[in-house]
Amino acid sequence: MIEVQDLHHRYGPLTAVEDLSFRVQKGEVLGLLGPNGAGKSTTLRAIVGLLTPTRGRVIVEGEDMATDAVAARRHLGFLPEAVELYRELRVDEMLAGFARIKGVSARQVDAEIDRVVEICSLQEVRRRLIGYCSRGYRQRIGLAQALLGDPEVLVLDEPTVGLDPAQVVDIRQRIAELARTKAIILSTHILSEAQALCDRVLILNRGRCVAEDRPEVLEGRLRGGTLLRLVTVDAPGDFLRRLGELEFVQAVRAVESAPGGASRSQVFQVELDRSQSAAALSAVVVEMGAGLLELSPEHLGLEEVFLRLVREEGQ
Repeated sequence: MIEVQDLHHRYGPLTAVEDLSFRVQKGEVLGLLGPNGAGKSTTLRAIVGLLTPTRGRVIVEGEDMATDAVAARRHLGFLPEAVELYRELRVDEMLAGFARIKGVSARQVDAEIDRVVEICSLQEVRRRLIGYCSRGYRQRIGLAQALLGDPEVLVLDEPTVGLDPAQVVDIRQRIAELARTKAIILSTHILSEAQALCDRVLILNRGRCVAEDRPEVLEGRLRGGTLLRLVTVDAPGDFLRRLGELEFVQAVRAVESAPGGASRSQVFQVELDRSQSAAALSAVVVEMGAGLLELSPEHLGLEEVFLRLVREEGQ
């Protein structure tokens, strides 16, 4: 478990992080999101002990980073965005060196390398010079070094940056498997990645937390009502206006329309005041003389949630 308490950091007159608090338990993935300059990198650097915050505490498995950084770091594995590897060494040589640095006993080093090589599927390149490994393999090597010593907490900074689609899928799958037994903090600019991997997301803007919750909860909070996709055929010309005048309809807009011979199918996005209003909406559509082809839930998606929160915070 990792806990961040009232984290605050300034670079001279600039406040990079302001009163940030959160907790991540074993078996949970927290996505750290935010635009450039939001404070993500400063937060991660404070968490892994690469900088001392102006104030606040980072507790890793009961160890305070401020009072005993060495003990706290024993519980941490860190994959930085720019993975710095010793390109002139073989993969197993570098992993052996990092294992010893992380406190793995000499007689256990080979077994520990076997373990992380298996997890990260590095068997094919185990004895290859790192300088001759592909970008995808180097990212896996970076993940393997983070796993040495079997830390309880993983901090992953942009783990799929620069990878091709197949490599992205591979790394995401490995993170999902690791999440079963570890507390993971994942920083990413890829909102679909956060939606796919994270149990909770924390959105930063200008150093402050503007939202923290499960993606679907944030979506519901922003939306306020029930968002539906409505598909009709042969709707009357004033259909959109009449829908907007209904008491239980908060908002409605035409999404698309497609010609279909003598008839036309139309797609609308309708926001209702509550889910129970869906039955009333379907009845009204039929009364208006429109053919009801589909009425199904729609989602804002994490990208829209992110943009709305950041936009509101900037106003």
